[in-house]
Amino acid sequence: MNFFHKTLLALIGLFIILSFSNPEKKMEKIVAKLWKNTELILETIEVEKSYEKINILQGIYSEGKLLGYASFSSSHGCKIGGCSAPTETVDDSYETFDYIIVFDTELNILKVEIENYGGEYGYEICRRSWLKQFNGHRRKFELGKNIDGVSGATVSASYLIEDINQLNQLIAQLKHKKLI
Repeated sequence: MNFFHKTLLALIGLFIILSFSNPEKKMEKIVAKLWKNTELILETIEVEKSYEKINILQGIYSEGKLLGYASFSSSHGCKIGGCSAPTETVDDSYETFDYIIVFDTELNILKVEIENYGGEYGYEICRRSWLKQFNGHRRKFELGKNIDGVSGATVSASYLIEDINQLNQLIAQLKHKKLI
């Protein structure tokens, strides 16, 4: 194989890898599963830097009607030798993972999906059965009260719940201020 073919194959491989790591594409895929057989348009909503918890926020539309919102955000997980309570200062011993939340127009959660969880511990929070606990709600979530714990993922679950609660508040503020 000559240099040209090797370079071409490398570029194709890089394109494939990058296309799978595109958050907007992942959001589109999740939203399309929720609204099957519906022509959808996702429009990015620009938010102020003070809402830094929200990496990407999109409005979900069909035939000009708002159906809901999709958010792409990041949270902390656990890394070997560095796990501790979520209220402590986060340092380099914590890894991050990405997650997507889809809301209806009343800001009830329709779906939570974990993306890019790379930690060795805590990956149990990626289970659909555990994540379904959030669906249909917008209340303040508490581990062990209205959200069941998950063995082997206490730190990751705590951080995710804390983040979802913060995200719920931020999106509610945006709606209250008529910014979304």
